Amino acid sequence: MLADIFVAPSRAYATIAATRAWLPAFIVVMVLTVTGALLLAPALEHLITIDPTLAGSSPADVKTMTGHAVADFLQSQVIGTLVLWLWTAAVMTTLARTGPRTFGLYFALAANTALPAALGNFIFALVISLHDPHTYANLSQLNRAVPDNLAVFEAHDKDRAVGFLASFDLFTLWTTLLLAFGVRAIGNVRLLWALIAAFSLWLAYALLQTFSTF
Repeated sequence: MLADIFVAPSRAYATIAATRAWLPAFIVVMVLTVTGALLLAPALEHLITIDPTLAGSSPADVKTMTGHAVADFLQSQVIGTLVLWLWTAAVMTTLARTGPRTFGLYFALAANTALPAALGNFIFALVISLHDPHTYANLSQLNRAVPDNLAVFEAHDKDRAVGFLASFDLFTLWTTLLLAFGVRAIGNVRLLWALIAAFSLWLAYALLQTFSTF
C-alpha cells in the first residue's frame, strides 16, 4: 500500500478503505522525519551560532542548547504530524458527513497521503547536507536552498515570509492532491469541496507552522 500511494493511488485508496491501516505510513514518515532532522542538524547548529535566539539561548549557551534545539525539533515534528493528521481526519469526517465511525478511515488516509510530503522534506534535508553548512547565513537562505517552493519568489531575506512561502512546495502539493482525490474516492465527496478542504488545511497548517516558529 505504501508504494501504491505513489504509483497507484486508486488501489491505495481501496486498501485504506478496507484496512484503515496507518501505522506503516507513520513509521516511514517518522523515519524520514528523524533522518532529515539529523541531516539538517549541522546547518541549524551553524545558524544558531550566528543567531542564538533561534535556540532561545545566549551565545555562551549555544553549545549546550543546540542538542536541545534538535531534540525539540524532532519532538515538535512527531507531535505536529499526529496533530495534523487528527485535524485532517476531523475536517474530512465533517465534510463527508459520515459521523465519528469513519474518523479512523480519514486518519489512515491522512497518514498514507502524507508520504510524498515526508519524502520531499527528506530530499530537502539531504540537499542541505551535501553543502557546507557555513554557506547559509540565515533561515531564508536555508529555505531557498531547494527551488521547489514559492520561497524562490521572495528575494529578500525575511525569515517569516520565506518560511511561510517555503511551506508551498511540489511534494506537499502532491500530498494535498492525493488527500483531496482520496476523500472523493472514499467519501463520495464532490471533488471541488474536497480540493477546497485539502488546500484550506494546507494553508492553515502553513500559517500555524510559520507563526509558531517565531
